[in-house]
Amino acid sequence: MNALLIFLVRLILGLVFGIILTRLFRPDWEIYYGFVTGLILVGLAYGMAFFRKKKPE
Repeated sequence: MNALLIFLVRLILGLVFGIILTRLFRPDWEIYYGFVTGLILVGLAYGMAFFRKKKPE
């Protein structure tokens, strides 16, 4: 898989799960907060992937 496809899959899944989490725990919040939560999830996924990769010594 190329990097663009991986990014798109992470973005779509992050937004979907962000909206679900926001609706589950804060149903009174607007959908905008779900998108923000999804973007934070995608950012965390890339951050964890960066730190998980072992750098050559």
